[in-house]
Amino acid sequence: MSEFQERHEVAKFIGSPPGYVGHEEGGQLTTKLRQCPNAVVLFDEVDKAHPDVLTIMLQLFDEGRLTDGKGKTIDCKDAIFIMTSNVASDEIAQHALQLRQEAMQISKKRIAENLEDVQATEKITISKQFKEKVIRPILKAHFRRDEFLGRINEIVYFLPFCHSELIQLVNKELNFWAKKAKARHNITLLWDREVMDVLADGYNLHYGARSIKHEVERRVVNQLAAAYEQDLLPRGCTLRIAVEDSDKQLLKTKDSSSPGAEKTKIPTLRLEIVEKDSKSRKLDIQAPLNPENIAYFL
Repeated sequence: MSEFQERHEVAKFIGSPPGYVGHEEGGQLTTKLRQCPNAVVLFDEVDKAHPDVLTIMLQLFDEGRLTDGKGKTIDCKDAIFIMTSNVASDEIAQHALQLRQEAMQISKKRIAENLEDVQATEKITISKQFKEKVIRPILKAHFRRDEFLGRINEIVYFLPFCHSELIQLVNKELNFWAKKAKARHNITLLWDREVMDVLADGYNLHYGARSIKHEVERRVVNQLAAAYEQDLLPRGCTLRIAVEDSDKQLLKTKDSSSPGAEKTKIPTLRLEIVEKDSKSRKLDIQAPLNPENIAYFL
């Protein structure tokens, strides 16, 4: 919806009126709905759209029909419309962190070591009072109309990730790169839970899952790329990602998403080649040159 920030962009939705350029082409939304009236339609980041674009949606969400630029009515009562928005995301995140801290304090004595129990203790829900007293006024101030909010059947709140969810995200990202390494270079990539804890600690509340993706690329994939460029990786070898100067006490987290969760020491990751006798040999990867250290000759 960032492409619909101007008032005249409404024509993209329903098509240009008679006498205007592109009248015969029809609108992006109306054309698709005519072809598939029972579609699932996503309006991504709807808060970035111009208010006049949202006016078009009033009839759409209420009566399930839309009139295009040619005056034809499209019936789409069987369509499902989903909107995403970052409005009030900071308030939701901070409230969720507070709830999670309270839940952890209550269940601290009965947290088990296995993942299932941890997941059970980290499930939290936002209260109806918070939704009405905090979230709804923010939505009303942004969208400026109750009739638009009143046509939304349900609002789903996305909360910050808990530690067990971060571990799953890290594992998924590492598996993605392990498959690539195996398919392209026949390199087997190994890691343990300790490595996933270190990478999960790179989670940034404001950037969500993308921060995990960037952390894996910065701390693991960049090392793999540098080692490959420096011919340190024999084809068909087995690589292990390990924690440098491992101190497992450092990695028994506090929830990494909680404010004030600080480590006295930041663990670093290294790559090791696993030899046939199961012994590991650390790779001596040369750091890239800084721009200041490169001499330029004219």
